Amino acid sequence: MAGRRDPKLQIYLKLADEYEGKADKEFLRNVSNIGHWGTGDLEVNLRSIAELEKAKALIALSYERS
Repeated sequence: MAGRRDPKLQIYLKLADEYEGKADKEFLRNVSNIGHWGTGDLEVNLRSIAELEKAKALIALSYERS
């Protein structure tokens, strides 16, 4: 099927400063220096329930700090 996209849930958190250089390239990406439609600076790409489990702590930390 032409034009098929990678299914994922993409969220943005305000945590890039803490995860600079430590980001898992498949899971996290610092987007603080590029234009994007989100409000945070750390892009989190969830493609499985296992990745959601890894992201829960980051989501909670971002929530607590806002």
